[in-house]
Amino acid sequence: GDFALFSSMTTMDEQQEAKRRKLEALEAKMGGAPPPQAVRPAKMPNLPAVAPTPASSAPTAADASEEQTRSPFVCDANDVVQFRLVRTEADMDAAEVFEPEFTHQVFRDDETVFGYRDLEIKIFMSANLFKTLVEISYAEKVKSVLNPADDIMAMLKTHLGDDIFTDRAEFIETLRKDAAAPVPGGGGVVVSTWKTTGADGAEYVDTARVFRLSDPEIYPWHARFEPMILFYIDGASAVDSEDTRWLLFAVIRTRADDDASWSLVSFATVYEFFVYPSSTRARLSQIVVLPPFQRAGLGSKMLGAVREYCVANGFADFTVEDPTPQLQRLRDAADVRAMTNAPEVMAAVQTCAMAAAALPRNVPGTGGTAGDEGKGVLEMPRAAAKFARDELKICAPQAARCWEALLYMTAKKAGAPDDSPAAAAFQELVIRRLKALHCSDARRDAGSKRVYNHAQGRDDREFVMCRGVAGGQAPDMEEDGDKADPAEVLADYFHDTMSNLAWLASAVKI
Repeated sequence: GDFALFSSMTTMDEQQEAKRRKLEALEAKMGGAPPPQAVRPAKMPNLPAVAPTPASSAPTAADASEEQTRSPFVCDANDVVQFRLVRTEADMDAAEVFEPEFTHQVFRDDETVFGYRDLEIKIFMSANLFKTLVEISYAEKVKSVLNPADDIMAMLKTHLGDDIFTDRAEFIETLRKDAAAPVPGGGGVVVSTWKTTGADGAEYVDTARVFRLSDPEIYPWHARFEPMILFYIDGASAVDSEDTRWLLFAVIRTRADDDASWSLVSFATVYEFFVYPSSTRARLSQIVVLPPFQRAGLGSKMLGAVREYCVANGFADFTVEDPTPQLQRLRDAADVRAMTNAPEVMAAVQTCAMAAAALPRNVPGTGGTAGDEGKGVLEMPRAAAKFARDELKICAPQAARCWEALLYMTAKKAGAPDDSPAAAAFQELVIRRLKALHCSDARRDAGSKRVYNHAQGRDDREFVMCRGVAGGQAPDMEEDGDKADPAEVLADYFHDTMSNLAWLASAVKI
């Protein structure tokens, strides 16, 4: 914004300034401290490391003094919040403690809590129905009128709901009553089942189940554990539980010798999109594996369950909404594994790899210059792409990524040299895909696409976009006026792609 500086103050301003100084003096006497004014910085791209200058290599005396003044009553929310998933009274002290990764959507933007010294926020959640107990303790609280301590309970209730428990005895009694509670919604529809060994060495049975989120029994249950996304997905937002197209996938864990007692270990939300003329596309919105159960393959199992559901119900394909780098890698590995298990796809990979290996070094397009003969030798055949979509429910852009991974892994397994014509053809294949994906012109690519209102839609928010010959409305495409150098953009994306391919080659074996 614009700021104006005034060299003098009016009489009213002087009175206000005197009042402010008196209030500050009162604050000092009462032991309070002004709240921090730091703003959570925007996410920045990775930049090359730069050596700090001598002036910035160490905090100044003023900075150190300020830190010492404010630190006793400013706590890092990520450190003071503790979660526990509990089933019995004994679990209240014995259950594994895990901390959040993000707290800026619940507390302050800079992920701090103001007004407490030696603060602890303990959040206990029942492992099945996710009823919640919150216990807050601290050594000292600021006695400030002008800058009071943060209302922690109010902040938590905004997201966890007003029905959270604050009395431990009452919560423990609820645990006893809910110990034998059935899975809501009649248990949902079981998609897949597998056996697993827990961290305690016991044998368990996991079942992936799907529910309609608008079910009156499901959305109150979902509302109690949905806030976990705020602590583990940066920028997460709640879904509209009244929309009948939302699906909830949940992995339910029971002991092999006691199927009456169960726990929720992972969940995901999927939206059903209409695909012209009469099909459906599943789009994964959020997926969370609760921290005590992470690094045990549950993320891959969840993606597999969504795929199985899409296959069983004849969906067009399965996509992911704005995946994080971690989720994209998980998706890549799951889809590449699915394609390696398809003989039709692997036969096509071998055919293309052999054709590329037979290219002579003087063929245009395989030695650094562009040419049609070497250009399409590694393109994914239409039959393989159709199989990936129809049978594995892998959308076209994702299938192209996985196809490159299969070619890369095949070449590495065969020991193909990096300076061969096949390697040059592969590089051109990757660059063509990246150029189309990241260096396109929005208005040019809009082409003849037109937007039509959906005649059978439930409200005016529903529409169909397709290539039209008459009527309809041209889509309003926005473009970024400050475009980066296309060559630099491609170089960065190409480097990231090759790094991901190297990781996939180590994670998935063919």
